[in-house]
Amino acid sequence: MKPINQSAGEALAFELPSMSRRKLLLGMGAASAAAAVAIAPDANGAAVGQGFSGDQAENFELIVAYQKFNDACAQLEEARNSLEWLADEWRHQWPLAPEDLLLGANAQDGRYTMPAERDIIGRYVVRDTSGLTKRLAPKFRRENRKTCFVIRTGDEERELLKRWKRSTPTGRTEKALARNRAYRIKAIRECGLRIQLADHYEAETARLRQVSGADAARLRVRDADILLQKAADEVSKCQACTVGGLAMKADALGVTAGALMKITKSDDSPLGQIARFIESVAEVAGRPPA
Repeated sequence: MKPINQSAGEALAFELPSMSRRKLLLGMGAASAAAAVAIAPDANGAAVGQGFSGDQAENFELIVAYQKFNDACAQLEEARNSLEWLADEWRHQWPLAPEDLLLGANAQDGRYTMPAERDIIGRYVVRDTSGLTKRLAPKFRRENRKTCFVIRTGDEERELLKRWKRSTPTGRTEKALARNRAYRIKAIRECGLRIQLADHYEAETARLRQVSGADAARLRVRDADILLQKAADEVSKCQACTVGGLAMKADALGVTAGALMKITKSDDSPLGQIARFIESVAEVAGRPPA
């Protein structure tokens, strides 16, 4: 099985609302519905039961949708926890990429299009640089004690090897020509060595992902993420009739658009105003009753 393209870090990008908060909101919705039943008018039009005739019942469809959202949150949380547990179990068996395969540093910032070194569940490997004396200057190692590297792949090295073999050394003088011929021979030899290292590293990491069930675990997280997105969308399409219902919708939106809200809530744009409004609704409506 090929590794999943999406990293675990990306898969776990948003925060789930707390279990206690979701229970509180569900309780508020259920209470409003129960109150509406309790005060339903009798045949003569008089209110019966306890409560006030002006009480507003929450939309039952919203309560059901939010319950599904709550269940989806729990499912995603369970899948995440299983993935984290798997990473801890296999941490010491997961190999670091050989130094000869390392390229650009600070790959954890997402600055490169080339593949970065990752662990068994797809998170960036931020490694100690003190022992990387073959390719890193002492000053760099002092200033960057830990970082994540881009890594060379076997396929990329094979393409590079083809280009070196097709190349023809040139030089203005015999000395320059000899130097360029020697450099080409050295480059071809080093390419061959990196291909062997990359093939061994890639085969071993693929084996560990398979025997550990890491790819299947990451798929469960991805599927649970998709389910949560659908559940949140269903909540957003239901009409809210109470403040508690608004809080349910705000919570669901806070999960699916949480990252965008964090970015935009300080803006002066309409998006910033919307983000601040949603945050206020969630804070006020989600408070326990006095």
